[in-house]
Amino acid sequence: MEIRQATSDDALNIKYLKTQVWLHTYATRGISTDYSEYLDGDFTVENCLKKIENKHTFCLVAKQDGFLIGYCELDYTATYPESKQNTAEMTVLYVSEHFHEQGIGKALLIEAEKQLVSLGRYTYWLSCFIENQNAIDFYKHLDFKSNASIFFSMNDQQYENLVFLKEIRM
Repeated sequence: MEIRQATSDDALNIKYLKTQVWLHTYATRGISTDYSEYLDGDFTVENCLKKIENKHTFCLVAKQDGFLIGYCELDYTATYPESKQNTAEMTVLYVSEHFHEQGIGKALLIEAEKQLVSLGRYTYWLSCFIENQNAIDFYKHLDFKSNASIFFSMNDQQYENLVFLKEIRM
C-alpha cells in the first residue's frame, strides 16, 4: 500500500470513493432525492480539485496496486465546536468498505498526524455520524475523545454527528 499527498490526477477517483463510502454510511434505507442532490452538488471533481489545491487543506490518498482505497482530508482553518479554538479538522477519512479492518484508516491517520506535528499542531478534531458505530469504535480505539455533538444539515433534514478530539502524542 502507498500513502501520499493527493494530486490533481486523483480528483476523479476521490470523487467516486467519497460517493461510495458516503452512500454506504448514510443511505442505509436506500437512495433519496435529497441524497442524490447533495452528492451531485458537493461531490464533484471540481470540489475535489479545490481541496487538493487549497493551501489550507492537506489531502492524502491510500492506493493499492494503483487503485484508490482510502482518502483523508485535513482543514487547517477549522474551529473546534466546544472551544471556538482554531485547530485542524479531519473533514474526511474514508476507506472503501472492501478494505476495512486492514489498517488503512489508521495508516492515513498516522500520516495526517505527522503532517500536523510538522506544523506544530498537536490537536485535531473530527465529526462522525452518530449511527456509524464502526467508525465511532474505531476512533475511540485510537484515543479520540468525544464530548459534544453537532448537526449536519441537508435540505430540511438534520443528522447528528459526534465530535471527537485527539491530542497527538509523539
